[in-house]
Amino acid sequence: MSARLLHELGLSPAAEALTERGGVFAPVHLGTRDVRVGTLLDAVHAEPGLLPPRSGHLGNWEDIALGRSGPMDFNTAVCGGGHGFPLIYGFTQTEAEEAGGDDVYLPGSLVEGGRRRPLPLHTWDGRAFVRRDRSRPLFCPLVRADVDGELTPLVEVHWRRMRALTGYRFELEATRLLAHAPLVTDMLCVLLAEAGRKENPRRAFTELISHAARLDGRVGRCELRPDGTGYLLDGHRFGSARELAEAALLPLRALTEPRWFFDTLSALPPVLPVMSHLLTTVLSALFGVDYPDVRQRADVPEQVTALSRAPGLTDDGFRVHLHWGARAMAGCPPRRGGYFGRKSTARAMRGITGPLVRDFAEAHPLCFVLLPAPVFMLCPPGTSAGDAEVLAGLFKTTLSAPGDQAYETALGWLAGHRDALSAYVLDRFRDGSGVPHDGASREPAVPVEPDGFRELTLRQASALVAAFEEALA
Repeated sequence: MSARLLHELGLSPAAEALTERGGVFAPVHLGTRDVRVGTLLDAVHAEPGLLPPRSGHLGNWEDIALGRSGPMDFNTAVCGGGHGFPLIYGFTQTEAEEAGGDDVYLPGSLVEGGRRRPLPLHTWDGRAFVRRDRSRPLFCPLVRADVDGELTPLVEVHWRRMRALTGYRFELEATRLLAHAPLVTDMLCVLLAEAGRKENPRRAFTELISHAARLDGRVGRCELRPDGTGYLLDGHRFGSARELAEAALLPLRALTEPRWFFDTLSALPPVLPVMSHLLTTVLSALFGVDYPDVRQRADVPEQVTALSRAPGLTDDGFRVHLHWGARAMAGCPPRRGGYFGRKSTARAMRGITGPLVRDFAEAHPLCFVLLPAPVFMLCPPGTSAGDAEVLAGLFKTTLSAPGDQAYETALGWLAGHRDALSAYVLDRFRDGSGVPHDGASREPAVPVEPDGFRELTLRQASALVAAFEEALA
């Protein structure tokens, strides 16, 4: 990681926290900083090998890639525009009548051209795969779908379609973690031991293993606690920390090797530990996932290529990780910070990073830099030139106002100009919206940057998104 990039993104204070003060984890949310959008994008493209991940979900990316996915078009702008790549998180659930499923990427269906076709879903009942109704969400790695009369792993159904999309370089987060499987197992053993020594061990265990999955597709929050030399997970006992850690790799293998997983399903434990999203995010960052063309391999005698030789490390020995976060993770500061901005998130990620830095030469102090992908919701589709002209007026007004008045300026502007914007652009900011499946026909499009977009600071752009959300609530 070059000193130039640290300077241009204003990361020197975070660097001090990790070097001069001996810190292990420093979170930086660029949506709260006065770094210009253009400065960020230029800096990312100028850094050799750097391509920040945009953490998306397994599911329907066809209309996203074609720029006709409503609020999800920020994925099109980031990934299709070459500013990042889609790093796919697969521990999600199918959409259902009950809450808890993924109503954004709709993994239990096929969506194309704005039309949704629910898939027949099957899970294991202890003897065979049986058809399930859609009353409750199902854990995607444990689901098979009936496609043309063949029961196919749901993961495989979507992965085939995603990999066929031109111009998108998808990577499963699980693939990167399993490339370091022995190291991940060792790390999880250390973290489990550390959690048991915490003042609040129950919370500490949950920050490592957040869910338990049953082989019939049920998944939910879990209770993990020590039991002698082993651990009890929702009533099932694992004989040791290593046995538990190795079992935690099984849901990852269900994503990367779904046919192997289903072939061995009947021999697996009845309860599978599911690593927390915070844990997988920290591990991915430590393994340099934002340099996707640099592959550290675990299938060599040394077990894993030393991460100290990988890009992303500074001369001071800490790792800088850039990561595009969406609406839930990044939010739109200052009105809504997203979960990354919570003190509890920083505490948990610091608690995971610290023991790893202490006990593993492969792990380094981590500066985690969140890039707010929702700012690209301000970039309309190229098929709607009128929207670009109207938004350019908003940006001009914002840039001429005091820097800390972007939110109030946008609210005032929207009161007089929102009717000049298309329903498509306005609908992006409404709560709960995901990939459209209303059957409407929309032309393929590419997001365009209105005049002035790159001159906005990320703080200003985030505030504008917040104003749109407030005005359309």
